[in-house]
Amino acid sequence: MQAFYALIDRLDRSQGEDRTALEAMLWDTFGINACVLAMDMSGFSRTVRAEGIVGYLARIRRMQQVSTPIVVAAGGEVVKYTADNLMAVFETAAQALLAAQEIRSACLSMREPLDVSIGLACGRFLYVPHTDCFGDPVNVAFKLAEDIAGNGEILATDGVLAELAYELEEADWQHSDMSGLRLRFAPLR
Repeated sequence: MQAFYALIDRLDRSQGEDRTALEAMLWDTFGINACVLAMDMSGFSRTVRAEGIVGYLARIRRMQQVSTPIVVAAGGEVVKYTADNLMAVFETAAQALLAAQEIRSACLSMREPLDVSIGLACGRFLYVPHTDCFGDPVNVAFKLAEDIAGNGEILATDGVLAELAYELEEADWQHSDMSGLRLRFAPLR
């Protein structure tokens, strides 16, 4: 992460051609084309307020213990867990969808089911290995997971569906304007 922030700091102090060169260096060093899986556990604020944080922390830990091996087995990498969210990256949309389906199934079939919603988006973004991701696909995946998807729902962008060779004309396309973004997405089973 130090190398990433060092480039960001240099970029912030630069101007003109130097700035353009540094931005290109940042993308050359950290840019990838991949698929982001964002997952959110539903009801965090409401449940914590009603029942307290300790019980919910146990639920979060169960989600982490279930999702990590599934992400790895599908060929992905857990980038990070933040509160009740998971961020993972995959080389392909097929890997991300497989992980999403298996995580959803595992969480919903527990003795005490975990309510999860998942967003998938593919594209170019900045990736700091094992630490963080930045870019439009990351933002969109989290908007889908946190703000739009219902419990047990997997929502995917048109880029994901195109990579999956999904019949785009047959998709149940939905649209949402959120945070200044026009989102186009479809639910996947």
